[in-house]
Amino acid sequence: MTLLPISLQVMIKGLYDTTVEFFALRNPTPAPGGQPSRSSHSESRTLTPVPDPIGKLTRECASLREQLDATDPDLRFEGSEPFHMRRGLENITNQLARSQAEVVKLEERCKMLERALRGTREMLEARESELEHLRKVASVSSLPEQVHDDSPGRQSSSDGSRNRLMTGNGTAGSTSMLVEEQRAQLRSTEIYMTRTDSWSGQQIIQAVQDLNSEIIQLAASAIELCTFDSKGPSTPQAMQDTSARLGPNLAGLLSARERNIQDPTLVGLALQAAMATCITRAMSSFALGLPSKSEVILSQIYSHMFVAEPQPTSARWRALTHRHVHTLYPGLTDYAAEELRETICRWTSDILVSAAATHESTSRGWIRETFGEQIGRMVKSVAGIATICREEILSTNFSLFIVEPGQIFDERMMQDAFGDYGASQGAVLATTELGLRRMTRKSVAGREDDRTVEQQLLVRPKVILDSVGTAFG
Repeated sequence: MTLLPISLQVMIKGLYDTTVEFFALRNPTPAPGGQPSRSSHSESRTLTPVPDPIGKLTRECASLREQLDATDPDLRFEGSEPFHMRRGLENITNQLARSQAEVVKLEERCKMLERALRGTREMLEARESELEHLRKVASVSSLPEQVHDDSPGRQSSSDGSRNRLMTGNGTAGSTSMLVEEQRAQLRSTEIYMTRTDSWSGQQIIQAVQDLNSEIIQLAASAIELCTFDSKGPSTPQAMQDTSARLGPNLAGLLSARERNIQDPTLVGLALQAAMATCITRAMSSFALGLPSKSEVILSQIYSHMFVAEPQPTSARWRALTHRHVHTLYPGLTDYAAEELRETICRWTSDILVSAAATHESTSRGWIRETFGEQIGRMVKSVAGIATICREEILSTNFSLFIVEPGQIFDERMMQDAFGDYGASQGAVLATTELGLRRMTRKSVAGREDDRTVEQQLLVRPKVILDSVGTAFG
């Protein structure tokens, strides 16, 4: 407890004494027996008059207030110190959290700059070797001009040698111009020579595997929550559309309603195949959601450029074009996501109708309401993979793919989803999980017209074969 100043204690004591004296004067103590004593009455008359106590009290209170105001604020508000300390601690904690977030961002930036530095070094080494070759060519072509002699005989001999060298398609001057043109071409294409990738191949593989997991979970949730009834709605249009998307064999198996009621596993596989096919078709476009006419033109340009130009050139054009397309159409991403979401809902509804699901389970509104969150995550993953493959990967090309129904099973190119239960033979019925491959345009030294494309399979797509129909029969 903080003690008051000595002057303040003396003032309070004086105020107390004055108050006691005032009440003693105004209310004298009666004598015993109930009658006031004369002596006391006479003494009260002979006492020295006391100034007005109310005024004195008011003046002393004002003086006390002035002294309190002059007191050190740290002494008056000592109890508020923990509050200020707590606020200061919170500010320090917030600053520390912000500093840690900045450190994480700087570390990621440092890693990206290191990758960019490695790519730049490789590019500079390649350009240095090319410039060294051009310097050798230039030095050889300028060798006759460096021979000088004042004698007329040697000068005529030199002129004759120079005249003999100025035959065919080139001269020393034309060779020098050719070197300058090549240098200018290198400078103009410098922007396309970067090979820095923001994502590694392993990260792309993991993203595709996560997308396949989303497909499997959505299909499993659908057959678990949907109800099947032999008296469910039957729409020939839904069966026809499913047959066009997934093939007539799988659509025919879905029409066996009694079997689907007992075991809807085949319905879940059909849902996986529908989502894998839908995503692959969307990813095959140059930009998700782009109008068909613009899409065809850009896809043809890029396909031709990929084969005709070096890998860095075509990849840089692809990245810049894809980025500027979304700059010109800022709502294209949202439109593409909504379009893909609605397509998945429509295809899912058609499969459930073909498989004898009840009317409530086949409603698109019910599908959006029940599986909207899962479908949204899947669509977001597709959009992210599309952006990464088209804008952030320049050293190669990644693409998602499926195996078309009817192809003969090849274990080097695909994986049987039921391979553990028997021999994998026959034709492909449908693809239930997406595959991933990489294609890179390779340039062979000394062969400018070489158009070698290196392909590598990174994730084999999972398929079901025609034998599945017998197994579920």
